Amino acid sequence: MGSILEFNDTLKLESDYLPEKIEEGKEYTFNVSGRRIFHMFPVRIFLVEEKDEKWNYIGHAQIIIQTINALDNTTSGKYIISKKYSKDYMELVNRNEPPKGKEVA
Repeated sequence: MGSILEFNDTLKLESDYLPEKIEEGKEYTFNVSGRRIFHMFPVRIFLVEEKDEKWNYIGHAQIIIQTINALDNTTSGKYIISKKYSKDYMELVNRNEPPKGKEVA
């Protein structure tokens, strides 16, 4: 018998769990389902907003704290926005990076 851990280079948050205004250098909290291990600071991960099952790439984040709760089967922590994409770059990334069928229209 073993444990299931998912390794992620992407922090995907539903729209309702993202701050209204995203600022570079600011610290935010997250809580996602599943037991996950994210790349930790200083390595960047992708920050993605999920809305209506579509992926909207916002920029880069760096995980500074993460906690896996085996009882609740969740992962929570804190991250810093290290880079926020410009509108033009965001459009380009969103056309090319999301998994098939998850592209923002």
